Amino acid sequence: MMSHRIERTALFHKQFKKVQKDPRWRPIFEGIAPLENNTLSAWDYVLVCFFERRPIPEYFYPHELKISNKLKQQIKKRLGIHQNMTIKILELHFDGHNGDHLLVYHDTPAITTMIAIGTHHTIFDQL
Repeated sequence: MMSHRIERTALFHKQFKKVQKDPRWRPIFEGIAPLENNTLSAWDYVLVCFFERRPIPEYFYPHELKISNKLKQQIKKRLGIHQNMTIKILELHFDGHNGDHLLVYHDTPAITTMIAIGTHHTIFDQL
């Protein structure tokens, strides 16, 4: 069985370094996600879901982003995906439906690509 890979864009990597240092993100990386029978942080829980190909729980409010075709083309180019392919860009909220700690990603059976991490303001100013 082929293992699942997680890749990061340069934008994600740059943003991740910032959020790791931000005390407002500490609960995401160090706290316990409020899910039944869970001992993991929200960050670790989501990574396990990606690696083990488990569905992301509704608590994280995973949903498709409605973005412009122009932005989709830019993301496809950044990810090295053929322009004619259809892709879904997804977002989840580490701190629940109304939370503002977000991950933007593209998911396939073989690879999850983390595109951006941050708040609504920081992500959508840079995408």
